[in-house]
Amino acid sequence: MIWVLILAGLMVGVAYKFTDIFGTQHEIAAIKDTLKSPAMVALLGAFKFTNNPSTAQIFSTEMVVFMVITQIIMNIMLGIHATRGEEDQGITELVRSRAVGQLAPLSAAALELVIVNAIIAVIYGAGLGLSGMHGMTTAGNWAVGLGLSAISLVFGLLGLVAAQLADHSASATGLTYGLFGLAYIVRMMTDVQNPDYTWWSPLGWVEKISPYYHLNWLPIVLSLVTAIILFILAASINLHRDLNAGALATRPGRRTASSFLRGPASLLWRREHNVIIGWIIGIAILGMTYGSIYNTVGDMLKTNPTMQQVFGANVLHEANHVMLVNFTSTLVVLMAAVAAIPGIQLVYKLYSDETNGWLESLYARPLSRTRLFFSYVITGLLSSLVTFAGAISSLIFVGNATLDHPKDGLTIFEFWQSIWGQLPAILVFIGIAAAIIGWWPRIRFLNWLYLGLGFIMIYMGGMLKLPKWAQHLSPLGWMNKVPTHDVEWANFSWMLVLSIGLILLGWWGYRRRDLHMS
Repeated sequence: MIWVLILAGLMVGVAYKFTDIFGTQHEIAAIKDTLKSPAMVALLGAFKFTNNPSTAQIFSTEMVVFMVITQIIMNIMLGIHATRGEEDQGITELVRSRAVGQLAPLSAAALELVIVNAIIAVIYGAGLGLSGMHGMTTAGNWAVGLGLSAISLVFGLLGLVAAQLADHSASATGLTYGLFGLAYIVRMMTDVQNPDYTWWSPLGWVEKISPYYHLNWLPIVLSLVTAIILFILAASINLHRDLNAGALATRPGRRTASSFLRGPASLLWRREHNVIIGWIIGIAILGMTYGSIYNTVGDMLKTNPTMQQVFGANVLHEANHVMLVNFTSTLVVLMAAVAAIPGIQLVYKLYSDETNGWLESLYARPLSRTRLFFSYVITGLLSSLVTFAGAISSLIFVGNATLDHPKDGLTIFEFWQSIWGQLPAILVFIGIAAAIIGWWPRIRFLNWLYLGLGFIMIYMGGMLKLPKWAQHLSPLGWMNKVPTHDVEWANFSWMLVLSIGLILLGWWGYRRRDLHMS
């Protein structure tokens, strides 16, 4: 229900505000060329609209890809929790002990996804119809609702397939997000190079609907057919595997423990290293992919060779550099928000391991709560910091390597600015996670909500013309945008102190509260 309220409120709320933002042809003309630039195409997708686009066409260009990504994340989380997550907790075994069919839990999870997405589709269609946007059509409004829900359902059912293949919810989640990330990269690369090839990515199908230009129902039909195929595949795998086991065999472990396995931190690394490495590599690949379009984003000579004769090469190279710096500053916020996720997940693992009873054998030995708490928190911090540094490194160094004119690229100083500028935000989010685990572990979702809404405020704030105070509600907005501006070291310092204080607050609470052992 919380997901439905957030998604519906965001989509319908922005739609109501959009006429005030882009209600005149002058306002639309100011944003139209920006949306066609390679940088914005990479971020928002390649959409077609008329020479004099309507408010509704600009709305679909700015919002559709962003909203479908958010809705896909919801579907993946709901789908895996309702299948592999409940199987890990023993709930599925209890259900199967009654007079129910083997496919009942899987079918119930799929039905839940269908119902939730159908509700969202109805709210989108009706809400957009009531928004009064110029250029909207009834068919287009319902195409937006049905299209986003159908494509999101595809990835939700992909999560159900992954839940049958993997033997644990974390593995199923990682596999699904890996495939989702691949679909995103294919969508981004094809949008920039040749949008005709975007059909190869299910995520790109949402662009092909073109709800307020030349409405195309084919992507919705394709999505529904794909969803049915994925459910049949998930059901088939489910019938041929054992309960509490995945279809993919788990590799046998060592006969004896490694000499590296000396404490809770090394044990956590042994259990989670595949997930951590997966995040580092995955976000680095995302950075490399964005970096690969640097030459397209910042080459004015390619788009208008006459400008060199008018302004001179040096002026154009400086302008290209400014474009790349601005493009990078947007991506730095994206990378920081994504890099915070593995760190928060690892801190939250302390509570899930506690409730699953996996910490009982550790606490049976002379192990203090302090050591265990900081083992999880420090591992989470290091994971996020390495992920973020790897993402920025791959983005800037690969981006600079692709440039035809090296002087257009970002400098080493700007590289370090990009890292230091958003580092405190990551630390604060992990500090919040530590405080929650120490005192109020049942409200863990609030930190995810804060991270997501904060990212939306920063990422979409400029296009939606949100007030500055709204963009400063999140730690992602407490520092200057880098590398377009210098790092605010005063803000850096107090954010660092705040994150340390939050971690210590969580440690104090964890030492005092009762543990929840299964």
